[in-house]
Amino acid sequence: RFVEPAAGAVSLDAQVMAARDFRTGGKVANVLLPADPARSTQVTFAAANGLPLAVFVDPHRGVVLGSLEGAAWPVGWMRSLHGGWPLGDAGSWLLELSACWTIVMVLSGLYLWWPRDGRGWRALLPRLRSGGWTFWRDLHACVAVWFSLLIVLFLFTALPWTSLWGGRVLAPVQQALDQQGPRAAGFAPVFAGGAATEAGSLQRMLEQARARGMAGDLMFYMVDGPPGSAVSLRSVAAKASDERYLLLDRADASVVDDADWSRFPLLAKAVATGVKLHEADYFGRSGRWINTAFALALAWLCVTGTMAWWRRKPTRALGVPPASQRPWPWWLRVLALVGFLVLPLLALSAALLWLAETAWARLASNGSARA
Repeated sequence: RFVEPAAGAVSLDAQVMAARDFRTGGKVANVLLPADPARSTQVTFAAANGLPLAVFVDPHRGVVLGSLEGAAWPVGWMRSLHGGWPLGDAGSWLLELSACWTIVMVLSGLYLWWPRDGRGWRALLPRLRSGGWTFWRDLHACVAVWFSLLIVLFLFTALPWTSLWGGRVLAPVQQALDQQGPRAAGFAPVFAGGAATEAGSLQRMLEQARARGMAGDLMFYMVDGPPGSAVSLRSVAAKASDERYLLLDRADASVVDDADWSRFPLLAKAVATGVKLHEADYFGRSGRWINTAFALALAWLCVTGTMAWWRRKPTRALGVPPASQRPWPWWLRVLALVGFLVLPLLALSAALLWLAETAWARLASNGSARA
């Protein structure tokens, strides 16, 4: 990852070719070119098993410094796992489903926690001397309340990446409202109209970017994209508002589209900012600590929630609470309806659960009648 800086640098084409020679037959997914002369160029290949492979090249000497296979590269396999690997779209559906139900758990948990005994703000502090079930319940509930807004925000910023909600709900809504981001900022292949079967000069593309004022780290996407498609180039920054995007013709490295923050409509700006928040980039180094605290809080809630259930449940029973005989308040019904409309996968899963519960109840009733 680190190199000895030198006065000059070999062309980007030569660096990528060195990586190709090292990884014969591999397809380049992206190329990260750091602005720091003491950092190596990272050429990432898309692997057949779904895990990316990174090859690191000395930009000053054009030699390969080493590589990391997907399984040995935590960044690579963690990103793949986070995107649904190894199940593909089915894995993305499972991730979306878990995000939807976590949102439900947070909102329903707030409803259950809401102080009705006159404690007011003191309900935000756990009753550490209470002992037993109340002790674990408060350790669970108070931390959940402290992080509730962050949890919901964090989960909503993840939804645009999912194959169902992001691809089949958000994308059509953006298109219908004319709230799509510029072509240059997309990650799907954009066809430039040419018929070139080989990429033009990456070095020429790099020079185009620098001439247009694109500073800092640069990321090339779709270097080995479909014939006739454009190469996407992005300047990497902590905030989406500071990034620039270029689309370059694969045939002659000419600029097809140039976009900055001013070309993003409101909804596209919200999505792009959410991505930066989710990836812990928005607040710089402190963002890593915020996301780490969030992850630790979720782990804490899993442990304390399990302990609270265990201490409360009857012996040799699951401790499922009885169904409430009172109807839901009207505002709770409206909130559930809005949730189902906004999150279709949540509505589908809830319907399946309702059908399964109804079928189970009928089977149990028929069994009791026979007995």
